[in-house]
Amino acid sequence: MPSTETDGSRSFIAAWIATILMLVTFLLGLLIFPPLYEAPKVGPSGTVLFIGRFHPVLLHLPVGVLGLLCLFELICSTRRGEEKFGDASLLMLIVGSAGAVMAVFAGIMLSREGGYTGGNFSLHQTMGLTGTAGVLLALVVRLMAMRRESAELLNAYRAVYFISFGIMGLGAHFGGNMSHGSKFLTEHAPDWAKGPMVGMEKWLLGFVEKPKEEKIEEKAPEPPKVVIPAPKAPEAAAKANPPPAASAPPVPASTSGDTKLVFQHVIQPIFVAKCNKCHGEEKQKGELRLDTFEFTMKGGEEGGDKNIVPGKPDDSITIQLISSAEDEDGHMPPEGKEQLTQEEASLIRWWIQQGASNTQKYDAAVLPAEIKAAAEAIVKG
Repeated sequence: MPSTETDGSRSFIAAWIATILMLVTFLLGLLIFPPLYEAPKVGPSGTVLFIGRFHPVLLHLPVGVLGLLCLFELICSTRRGEEKFGDASLLMLIVGSAGAVMAVFAGIMLSREGGYTGGNFSLHQTMGLTGTAGVLLALVVRLMAMRRESAELLNAYRAVYFISFGIMGLGAHFGGNMSHGSKFLTEHAPDWAKGPMVGMEKWLLGFVEKPKEEKIEEKAPEPPKVVIPAPKAPEAAAKANPPPAASAPPVPASTSGDTKLVFQHVIQPIFVAKCNKCHGEEKQKGELRLDTFEFTMKGGEEGGDKNIVPGKPDDSITIQLISSAEDEDGHMPPEGKEQLTQEEASLIRWWIQQGASNTQKYDAAVLPAEIKAAAEAIVKG
């Protein structure tokens, strides 16, 4: 490698200037837009949201460039490879670092929109920030190594870089869980890979999530116990209790412990399949959650408790949004997402018309013939 004193191109002045600018931008940006892990208290400006919504676009640039850099760094691990491709690796590292910084701040701005909570979001944001900081550190170490022609510093750089990129990749995975659901990557994984992947996810989520309380199915109330009095002497019993008129014996209440409920076993599975990726525990677009009955009735920032108006489906915002044309603004689910079937939408409308109850029993419900088959299919899973 030529000496920096004899070859001006080896002084890396431009690379150092770009690196210092990125470091200053990164640090000042975190002071101006610190990462939030709870709902923002102040609404963001339109400009902040406009920039923030470029986050899904911007994040692909650094992931692609830094991923390709991994291959180049393997080649550069030899002296000959470094001499031939070292400058190209440095350029990719600078471009990838700049893209990572832009993606991080677009993501922080997007989080100001609200509706982002839970373990997946916490890990996505934390790992994105940590990985980006690590890549910037790796850039500084590489420049120092190239400036001093130090093989030891180059090895240290590669260790820092590969670890940082791995953290960034894990963060991207948890971001994917937020967008597509926690089973998106593991659902079709081979058995030998699925177990370790799910185990690793749970282990990492355990650092940022509180243990979830087990959901207990509501059971039908047990019938009151019938106390049978001790037998009396025949004559005394006859005087105290004259024989009543003949009547049919009472029918005991059901003692089944697995009574199906309309909301829990018909309506909620529809929300889980079509709505909860954006309106569930991990993410609440428009501050709306549909993963429990209480949150469903509470509604979101738009309309509040008019999200579901018992007995009045046409006044319920949920019905208005799922019934509008798919290409209209505000239609739910958004255009491009898996839509509710006509039967699913009709089931939600029927449930609201019936009073939007959390305790209505499925066996006692009288469903219209055109939606009964769809309800049966959902209940049977």
